[in-house]
Amino acid sequence: MNYSDCIRKSIEYINDNLDKKIGLEDIAGKVFLSKFHFHRIFHAATGESVAEYIRRRRLEEAAKELVDTDNKIVNISLKYQFSSQESFTKAFKKLYGAPPRKFRKNPNNGIGLMAA
Repeated sequence: MNYSDCIRKSIEYINDNLDKKIGLEDIAGKVFLSKFHFHRIFHAATGESVAEYIRRRRLEEAAKELVDTDNKIVNISLKYQFSSQESFTKAFKKLYGAPPRKFRKNPNNGIGLMAA
């Protein structure tokens, strides 16, 4: 398996498991690389660390869910593996420039939401 296939397969795995706990060892194992080597090639290919990629993708999916459903913010935050609503709100605000409640009311203020 070449590195492009490894990255593609790992991204598919991450995207299919955003609502589950994902460890670097799990992802690296799926593409038969050590976690250290996998992390290096992932960062080189995507420009972000595995953890940053996972966090961003989870926030993107959470943002879609905020707009498309009436699910409680705390339930969305827990679904996407944030330890608390507060940690979710902090990360969400950092990415989108607005807290989840405000974003839900006016999603057009979100930066890059529908790009994913």
